[in-house]
Amino acid sequence: MVLMRIREMTSCREHKQSIIVLEELGGCRTLAIAAEPDETARLARELHRAPADEHPIYDFLDRMLQRFAIAPTRITLEYVPDAGLVGAVSFRSAGGDEDISCYPSDALALSMRMKIPVYVSETAFSHVRPFGPAVQDRDDGLTEWLERISPADFCSDAPNGSASAD
Repeated sequence: MVLMRIREMTSCREHKQSIIVLEELGGCRTLAIAAEPDETARLARELHRAPADEHPIYDFLDRMLQRFAIAPTRITLEYVPDAGLVGAVSFRSAGGDEDISCYPSDALALSMRMKIPVYVSETAFSHVRPFGPAVQDRDDGLTEWLERISPADFCSDAPNGSASAD
């Protein structure tokens, strides 16, 4: 399991998705999670919540957990083939430990609110592929062109008011 934290949350207007970015604690990996905006509304509220702000569902959950002496201990996100990313909240009670599945965004909101760790299974990284070849791996002359060009190549002082072409 990889210990992670929420780095940021944004939205992709083109795909009508919320994007949650997690980053590895003490490491260099990140994990971007796409979710429906309706699923991430509670997480967005939690990310921007002031300490005195109220949230009916989470306030109820806080009171219920306290009343029944149940403590959330960690969040786990795991990639399941054909299902995607699955979230679970682990609870400790007098009867033992119990995992309860939920939307990843709700698990992350609970981790923020209750200040409990987020773990992501290695399976979440198993299907990751690079976006494309790095510039140095390209063989179309781009690297050589970038080495030859200078800021003066973009100057508007060229004859006829146009930039020089290579």
